[in-house]
Amino acid sequence: MRKMIMLAVAMLMLTINVYADEPAVIMGGQYVELHPQAGAIDIEEAPPINRISEALDEVDANGHHLEYLSVCTLTYYCPCKRCNGSWGAIDGYGNPLEWGTVAVDPKKITLGTKLVIDGYDTVFTARDTGSGVNGWHIDVFVPVSHSEALKMGQGEKRKVWKWIE
Repeated sequence: MRKMIMLAVAMLMLTINVYADEPAVIMGGQYVELHPQAGAIDIEEAPPINRISEALDEVDANGHHLEYLSVCTLTYYCPCKRCNGSWGAIDGYGNPLEWGTVAVDPKKITLGTKLVIDGYDTVFTARDTGSGVNGWHIDVFVPVSHSEALKMGQGEKRKVWKWIE
């Protein structure tokens, strides 16, 4: 079961079951419950979008415009002290961290911007910054343990679009 969870996370194909008490992933048609660390923030359902094609600027299935930004380096952070220091598990606005939050360099991506990252069925919001987040680097918040966040990948490259309502 642990291998299935790691595979699902590694492929970054998270689908959230909002009717369960525990977050879960659905991978290859199989339902797998996740067991986040104690005190982790609950995952919330995100608006559905289409998988992004190779086009730079396009419209998703719901009619939202996507403006291509760049290929970004992705890393992942969790609610622990190593990732958040004395700030705790809150974003740059003082709200509890939740799935869909990303940390960005505000010189490249304005805080509050909604983002689509290739491979995810989630619209993320730039609500956080970090001392190690510079340039076209996006740090994705994940409600898992520190070791699990590190296993998700550190430094992969993904195309990113600005989601325009």
